[in-house]
Parts: sequence; C-alpha cells; structure tokens
Amino acid sequence: LPEVEAMRGLMERHAVGRTIRKVFARESGGGPRDGKFDDKVIGEGVKEPAFVDALLGRRVVAAKRLGKQLWLELGGEGPHLLVHCGMTGSLAVDGVKRFNFESFSVDEAWPPRFTKLQLELGGGSGGSVAKVAFADPRRFGKILLRRDPAGEAPIAELAADPLVAPPALATFVAVLGRSSMPVKSLLLDQGKVVCGVGNWIADEVLHKAGVHPAAPANTLSDRQIAALRDAVLFVVRTAVKVDADAARFPKDWLFHFRWGVGPNSSGVTLPDGSLLAFSEVGGRTTAFVPSRQHMGEKAAADTVGEAA
Repeated sequence: LPEVEAMRGLMERHAVGRTIRKVFARESGGGPRDGKFDDKVIGEGVKEPAFVDALLGRRVVAAKRLGKQLWLELGGEGPHLLVHCGMTGSLAVDGVKRFNFESFSVDEAWPPRFTKLQLELGGGSGGSVAKVAFADPRRFGKILLRRDPAGEAPIAELAADPLVAPPALATFVAVLGRSSMPVKSLLLDQGKVVCGVGNWIADEVLHKAGVHPAAPANTLSDRQIAALRDAVLFVVRTAVKVDADAARFPKDWLFHFRWGVGPNSSGVTLPDGSLLAFSEVGGRTTAFVPSRQHMGEKAAADTVGEAA
C-alpha cells in the first residue's frame, strides 16, 4: 500500500488535470519484448487498437487508490484506467526522480526498461507536456480498463483500506474470531479484514503487535487483536508519511534486516541483540522475533484451564 500511495501522489501531481494526447501500448526501453503489445500485462483480452482508442483524448480527472489498486478516473465516455503493480511494477514520470524501493527500482532512462505503457499528457501550465510510463520487469502487474472501478472486480472484492477507511476494532475481532488460518495469512488476504498489506508490512505489523505470524487468528485475545489493529494503522501511516522511502523508516523496524534472506536463514540479529528468525508462513518468507512475538493468548488460557 505505501508504495502504491506514493505512485498515486505522483499521478495526482503530474497527470490529474491533463489530457491524454498520445498512447503507446507496446513495450519499450530495451527489454526483450520491445515493440510488442504485452497482453499478459495489458488488457484481459482487449486488443491494442481498442485499448489505445479508449484512452486517447480523455482528461485525467482524479488519481485514486484502494489497497494495492490504483486507477486514473478519466472524463468523458468510456472506461477508466486501472493499474495493479504486482511485485515489480512502477509508474514513472519523465524528468522526475524514480522510485527506488528496497525490492526493486526503475532506471532513470526514458522510457525506463521494461516499459509496458506510455502516456503523453498535455494541458499543463504554459503548454507543458507530461510523459508517464508503467514499467514491470517481472510482468506480474496488470493494466485494465474498468467502467466502474470501485464497483467491479478486483476493487469491489477488497476489504477495508487501513489508510482511507480503517475498519473498526469490532470488525477485526469478528473476522479474526471466525478464522483458524495463521494470522499472517489472514492479513495478506486482501478480502478478509484489510487490503493493501503486503509481505513486509505484515511482518512489521506482527512484530510491533508482539504476535507470532503462525498463530491461528481465532486464538488471539481481544488485547492482541487491539494491538494488531493499532500496529496496522501505525505501520501503514508511518510508511505513507515518508512516501515509502525506506531510508526514512524507523531504524528499529524489521524492514532494514529482512532482505536477501530465505526461510532457512539464521544468525541475523537486531541492534538490541534480539535474534531475528525466518520461516515460511502461507507460502511467504516470514521474519519475526521469537523472544517478543507470542502465540494466541486464548490458546494459552485454554491450555491452563484444561491443566487445572
């Protein structure tokens, strides 16, 4: 979510209020598919001419986001442009410093390597032109057309956004209480309790809340669930406040120590000497601190009760 919100802000500053004058929907920038329309990333079966025609001449009215989904609301008749970045997709604007996220970066050339779509937008002050590109080397991203983005899949299937409309504590309690899946897996499920939580955010949230990532969700006490909700809001808001610039994240975050490791890694310690452990939860490499993160208190209480 923080990375996508940073891109939404980029579009708000450089695309909103402008009109799409040119659309180039073929790969450019020197990747292996240069000159080809990438129908794995663009469309859902829409052909290149129809895709281009749907955008040309349309004014960008707003840049919106829910969870990891970003869309440009366009004026006039026709669909709006929806962008899902996947693992390595990113928006860039010519002449504006690129985003440099921890897991990937976009090169400074124009167009960037692995660019799938370029838009040229006119109507800026003094007749200025803005050039926007979407680049995605691993091709997990999606560029889609939607007539009602918020009312159609995938956006309509999302849970509450922790930045835009955070769910109440009662919602957290109800959703977690119905599920026996590992709490990390539940956080990563975009349709369960919140959307926009990715792998590193889930680990950061669970560490701050003191909850073990593998704890079954329905074994967490109300106290643990309240701590979890507070941690979700804190981590998301903190990362968004600095435009997802990892160099400005709090120095005690796990984020700074988790990269370049796998589920079998060992010997990584935090500055205070705490051991950082790695495992696999829900198919994702997971970083946690065993000495601080505990299983569900309901399960522990039940065990004590049975022993008595």
